[in-house]
Amino acid sequence: MSFVVAVLLLVVTAVLTFLTWRVSEHSEQRLLSRQMALVGSLLTSQAAVLQVQLADIAQVAVNTDANPAAFARFGATQLQQTGQSLSLWRMTDGQAEQLAVQGVDPRLPAEGAGALSVLEPTGELVILGIVPSEPDRLAYGLRPVDTDLLVYAESPLPDGGELAAPPDSPMAGLDLALYLGRTTEPEQLLQATGPTPVEGDTHRSEVPFGTTTVTIVGASPAHLAGPLSAALPWIVLGVGGALALGSAGTVEYVSRRRVVAERLAAENERLYRQQRGIAGTLQLALLPVVPELTGVDVAARYVAGVDELEVGGDWYDVIEHRPGCCVFVVGDISGRGLPAATTMASLRFAVRAYLAEGHDIEGVLTRLRRLLDVDVDHQFATVLLGELDAAAGRLRLVSAGHFGPVVVTADGARLVDCPVTPPIGVPSRVAPRATTVQVRGPATLLAFTDGAVERRGEVVDTGLERLRRAAEATGARPLEPMLDDLLETMTADGRKDDTVILGLRWTG
Repeated sequence: MSFVVAVLLLVVTAVLTFLTWRVSEHSEQRLLSRQMALVGSLLTSQAAVLQVQLADIAQVAVNTDANPAAFARFGATQLQQTGQSLSLWRMTDGQAEQLAVQGVDPRLPAEGAGALSVLEPTGELVILGIVPSEPDRLAYGLRPVDTDLLVYAESPLPDGGELAAPPDSPMAGLDLALYLGRTTEPEQLLQATGPTPVEGDTHRSEVPFGTTTVTIVGASPAHLAGPLSAALPWIVLGVGGALALGSAGTVEYVSRRRVVAERLAAENERLYRQQRGIAGTLQLALLPVVPELTGVDVAARYVAGVDELEVGGDWYDVIEHRPGCCVFVVGDISGRGLPAATTMASLRFAVRAYLAEGHDIEGVLTRLRRLLDVDVDHQFATVLLGELDAAAGRLRLVSAGHFGPVVVTADGARLVDCPVTPPIGVPSRVAPRATTVQVRGPATLLAFTDGAVERRGEVVDTGLERLRRAAEATGARPLEPMLDDLLETMTADGRKDDTVILGLRWTG
């Protein structure tokens, strides 16, 4: 009888060992697939950022009639961020004429300038291929809608194709190879984290990148679920042998299974947090760096309102006219995701372009209305534009559906009232009219988006008064700590919308 029981227990042990091995292999493949999906999301986000950047640079060229000086200003910023070759071309009867170059000279594909004829005026990012060089370069371009101008760029690929992955990158700990197109030919290699071809139990996926596809081949040299998960089948085998001697083996098996489940849950939680961080990284990449101005201190704060893989539409910018005088803008795009981010970037760079053309803030707001139509684009935007002359103590404001700013002086804090026209994208027959306010320094101006004051089930005047009182209470603090305190106060009750607070301080 004991022999029969032992045989039965050994059979059960063998079955459990096989099932545990299958579960471990399934978990390994699922975790690898999850990390490959994160890498794909990151590539898609990078393609979107490239498309927005090239579209904005091309729009500036269109607005300035291909002015080389304007292209140089925007091109220099682009090159500082990517270290690429950037050039402006004009297409005439299928022939490309180079108008301006920033960075190193373009190598161009094997067909020469004729390769640029494939760029149709669709406003879509077009990947032209890998250009042989030292090192090789990725060639891509964009041609805006209804124009003969196009922007062509070449970005250097890692030397030898190998690129070290940062510890906090989705590529960390994986053997990855990225190929341009749907094949894995060596000449199509974009970059890899190690020797190619990738060996082992590989996983392959394809993600869209502009007009083409990037093929990702990946494998994990170590078990993603941890060494305990890799050893789990052997553990079950040992526990099953112990079951033949008594019930103690059963208790050991259950406890070890629980440990493995907790480890898998912790790993899944870590991957989810990493996925949420991609949206925040993209949002911050689209927002400007706070500039250093003469006579005016500037600081800004942005927080996302939801923990999802979506980008918000709140934005800000500050542009210096001359020492002691600057133009600032705060806006909010309706909706979320990549369409909101694209509209946000387009409006922000359009403001800079119109100011560079010499328009005042009323003229800038009038021209912004031509860029968005709620019936066509299914989006609208609220915008507050202001011109601050700190030396003269003069503030001019114009608003399209946006709240006026809060001004803090020695006499306290007050909400500046300014005429409000309909939001950008909503038809309006009323021309924007700026209001002028005299504010002698020292003073602090706070511009903000609706996430700072609006709460569900609460009248908006209550939120505005809460912000005014908080600004008055913290007005004596340095500007950076003051914004930190304001943000903590205004978001302490679990708001569910993006929030931007922009602060400018001058002494007069």
